[in-house]
Amino acid sequence: MKVYYWSPHTSHIATIKAVLNSAISLVRYGKNNYDVSIINSNGEWDTFFTDKIKFVRLVNFINIKIFPVQGYLKSRVVNLFIFFNCFFSLKKIIKKENPDVLFIHLLTSLPLILLILFNFKTKFILRISGYPRLNFFRKYIWSLASKKLYCITSPTVNTLNYLKSLKIFDEKKLFLLKDPVIKIREIAFLKKEQIDINLDTNVKYLISIGRLTHQKNFSLLISSFYEIKKIFKEYKLIILGDGEQKKKLQLLINNLKLDSDVFLLGYQKNIFKYLSISECLICTSLWEDPGFIIIEAGILNKIIISSNCLSGPKELLDSNNGYLFNNNSKSSLVQEFINYKNTSLIDNKNKIYISKKKFKDYSIYNHFLNIRSLL
Repeated sequence: MKVYYWSPHTSHIATIKAVLNSAISLVRYGKNNYDVSIINSNGEWDTFFTDKIKFVRLVNFINIKIFPVQGYLKSRVVNLFIFFNCFFSLKKIIKKENPDVLFIHLLTSLPLILLILFNFKTKFILRISGYPRLNFFRKYIWSLASKKLYCITSPTVNTLNYLKSLKIFDEKKLFLLKDPVIKIREIAFLKKEQIDINLDTNVKYLISIGRLTHQKNFSLLISSFYEIKKIFKEYKLIILGDGEQKKKLQLLINNLKLDSDVFLLGYQKNIFKYLSISECLICTSLWEDPGFIIIEAGILNKIIISSNCLSGPKELLDSNNGYLFNNNSKSSLVQEFINYKNTSLIDNKNKIYISKKKFKDYSIYNHFLNIRSLL
């Protein structure tokens, strides 16, 4: 079976890992039954290499050196370039290569419009990556394409129920498909890599990871850490990620005089070596779907403190396996950290055990079994 993936991206996002791991799962466990390719729209996949997975280059309009693109407006402009530059190239490659299946993850409007306008033998599978923000254009395109789509998959139950409530798609075409987050052997290897910056190993670290954007709400985290630091002076905070709010966040750190306690370390290809030295993960996102870093932290035996936002954190965590604070509430976050500190070591270890057991559902093998069932 010939399987193609369409997922053009302009910055470092979790969907990249989801696409790669999904493709890897078919190759690794498919017993040579799957011929897998990722469509490389304009060079955004040039720095990736995975054995037995082809990267099909479409055009050379955008140079890989401009990626990642920071900022809402810039990313939207680049997406428009990709749309118009790849429209006919994508149509041509679908017609020529005739894949049995095309998974569409990001910039879904392009393949969906092609599906509406032309007849293909290929089965189009729409992968909802993240909680959908439904505007008129997206709703209109979904409605027109709904009958031709083979199926639509959602990473979380909440998003699946939301899609059902919209009544755009036939419910028989809607499926839960958990993201392939976990590769145990790779994580075990990466967490042992030595950190190449000067961090004091004699202090306790909290960590948060994600793009420096409005969604991740790092300003709340830094303000909350300022209050936490008044009570628990032994902690420092690591934030991994790049984004348009970097200057704003650094200014907040300076204003709160946390320069020696909060570290913006930028995008890190290997997050696991930083997670391994941290005591717990704090996620302040305004929304997630599902929240890869929560799953990865749980697999690494870390305590997780997260906002109770939709969709992922609210499904992944409860009082049995983590600490949930009210979304966008500084006082609630500080209180949950205090609750964590006042909880016995045995109870916290039990939370970690339950998380690790629950999050194994997000392995690439389980993902493969679900895809095989779909196809």
